[in-house]
Amino acid sequence: MKIENIIDRLIEVISADDYFSDIKIIKAYPCTIAPSRIATETVALGFDEIRLSSASVDNSNRAGDISVFVDIFIPIKMENSRACDIFSRICRCFYVYNILSVSAQRMAVDINTSAYVLKTVFTFNDEIEVI
Repeated sequence: MKIENIIDRLIEVISADDYFSDIKIIKAYPCTIAPSRIATETVALGFDEIRLSSASVDNSNRAGDISVFVDIFIPIKMENSRACDIFSRICRCFYVYNILSVSAQRMAVDINTSAYVLKTVFTFNDEIEVI
């Protein structure tokens, strides 16, 4: 998998599930102004951490771990339990990848977006194309 395509590929995988047809799926801060108020359920993805080994698979590929954050925003006017439903469904979408770990923090209120937010991190092990 090419390093620059990882987030786009994960967004494609989530978006392919009909469950997410009414949920906004975005890259976190995609060359835009900082957060604004959230009007609809939104899932934002971005890199949390990338660790590649020094031993190469070949000249342009490295084995390593990639941690991707998946922040789930639920507008305050909606039922916050939806975040857990969405998280569960995302876990189902990612089953095809070599997941090393999944973590989720306690739900919080984000005053910048006027939304509940469930911060999660998925760590994958894969062969990454760096060139």
